[in-house]
Amino acid sequence: MTAAPLARTPQPQFAADQGVGKATPAVSVIIATYNSGSLLTCALDALEAQTLPGHLIEVLVVDDGSTDDTWRYLNDLEGRRSNVKIFRQSHTGGPSAGRNRALAEATGEYVFFHDADDYLGADALRRLVGVAQQHASDVVAGRVSWIGRPEGEPGPTKTVFDADLLDDGVWRSLTPHKLIRRSLIEDHQIRFQDDMVQGEDQVFVASCLFAARKISVLSETDLYHRRMLTDGSNLSRQRQTLANKRLTTSRMVEVVAANTAPGARRDRLLRRVFIRTLPPALNRPFMAARPAERKEFLEVMRAEVFPYLPYSVLGELGDQQRLRMLTAQTGEAKDLVELNRVLRSPLEAGKGELPTYTLGPQLDRLLSAEDRQIGAPRLSAEPILCHVSLSRSRLTLVINLEAPGAPAAQLSLAAWLPGADDFVDLGPEVSRVGSTLTFVVNTRQLWREGSVTSGGSADGTIEQCQWVLLVEVLKKGRRVGASPITWPETLELAAIRVDRVSKSPHIQLGATSGGSVMITVTRPKRSTVWHRPRLVV
Repeated sequence: MTAAPLARTPQPQFAADQGVGKATPAVSVIIATYNSGSLLTCALDALEAQTLPGHLIEVLVVDDGSTDDTWRYLNDLEGRRSNVKIFRQSHTGGPSAGRNRALAEATGEYVFFHDADDYLGADALRRLVGVAQQHASDVVAGRVSWIGRPEGEPGPTKTVFDADLLDDGVWRSLTPHKLIRRSLIEDHQIRFQDDMVQGEDQVFVASCLFAARKISVLSETDLYHRRMLTDGSNLSRQRQTLANKRLTTSRMVEVVAANTAPGARRDRLLRRVFIRTLPPALNRPFMAARPAERKEFLEVMRAEVFPYLPYSVLGELGDQQRLRMLTAQTGEAKDLVELNRVLRSPLEAGKGELPTYTLGPQLDRLLSAEDRQIGAPRLSAEPILCHVSLSRSRLTLVINLEAPGAPAAQLSLAAWLPGADDFVDLGPEVSRVGSTLTFVVNTRQLWREGSVTSGGSADGTIEQCQWVLLVEVLKKGRRVGASPITWPETLELAAIRVDRVSKSPHIQLGATSGGSVMITVTRPKRSTVWHRPRLVV
């Protein structure tokens, strides 16, 4: 991953840009619209004002059977603007069919999906296309500003030209308002699912991100402005049906599972499905559905979704969400209906060594006392590195964790080797004083477990492995939560002890682009003697 230098966004260059009418469009802007009125006018006027020359912009607007004067307005506009193409179709109730129709007609090198009630900053397309051209990016995710809403999905906070899906925040927002290379979409035959009214953009964008060879993020302001309409008519704000939730959940899990190996990275990617998408479906949408829909939903979840449930998620969910998830995983539809009925009133806590919820005879038999435990242990604050030292073969890490969860929670240090299937347990805490935890690691273990090597010298005489460090919560030996350790910018180098021994392995501490603590272990490949390591920052 390559962080961006502080420089101006490059001006896009096109070999075919020899004159108006001779260039292939740089970007096809796709808009699906339905009764958007003056907001559509604002969106198209902002496209007309782009600093990227008009002959490099192709605008394709698909009217989804509007009942107002949208079609008349578009006909008039097409006659006045040579780069605007319009299409009309019967009303479908969602953007998928319109976007797919426009994709079939698009000719630009890139496509940008634009909602009819949003608008682009005047220099947005020039900047987005410039980054894509200079860095050979398949996807460029730009920063989104909200109108009428104080917060939205967190977008990129820094520009990165070779971005990681997780560490650089790309995965946090799967809305389609991104610049995507059109050949990538066509080569992989990616299309919007037209049997979904909501969530179809998540499946489409996730598929594009996995197919992309390089992703860039552009954190500059004034790129894309999204409106939160005061009348609540945004499609994203409409309550989803259980059937649509089933499709969103199962298809997102399918996309992630098809493109990743089992392990920590897959679990991190699936977290948004099991934290943000699935739990809400188990409440109101489930209760509003017909009995046959409820039965089908649980059958699909058990066959296609729950086998991929990360253990860590159960430790992150609130008590009511956790109880719903476990009931859906092991019970019948009637059990989840009964649980939702019970959850309408304050839960009663049973007595015992571990306080547990009393849910009624049937649910108490279905869910174990451990499942019904109040306040399941989980990390409620990010662990932060505050001191590190090295002595002989012992690496000591001091972590600050303001709220480690339940007092009885067992915390352990873990490391993840990129590409590995699971975490490596490096041992439990050796002391805890208030919010300060101390872990001691045998440095030999870091190398012995690091069977996957990366980096090193061209002649192969140097080997290197890199670990990302995490604090995990264990409950009866089972991981129920894990959080990467954060590298603080304020950590003083003077607080880190360095043993300087010549011809020895190096243990180098640093941060990933996402701010997590990473350990890099380097040593001569042909060496059979374990020298005292030295620590480098």
